[in-house]
Amino acid sequence: MKTNHKALLHDAVSEFIQLHAFDHLMDQELALFKSLLNQWANNEEPNQELTAKLIPYLTKVNFFVESISPAAIQLWFYALSYNNIPVMNLSGNIVQDNNELVY
Repeated sequence: MKTNHKALLHDAVSEFIQLHAFDHLMDQELALFKSLLNQWANNEEPNQELTAKLIPYLTKVNFFVESISPAAIQLWFYALSYNNIPVMNLSGNIVQDNNELVY
């Protein structure tokens, strides 16, 4: 079951990369993010250290890209919650990072 949850998050991140939600990251940051995600997804046992390294990259998602649908956003938060990644912390960072778009 845990492997399925990890695959769900991996798929969600891959979809958001394709939808250009991480285009603002530098190439080196994006490569490190993908590497951490693959290590995390391929690790059979829960690894808090890898999860802690992954969370800062997950908070850099840009939901304000035109190509992102409500269904994609729903998949994103569903994948995070099933992997016990604190969704509320991410939403706070999203508002803070995109404060010029919040009225």
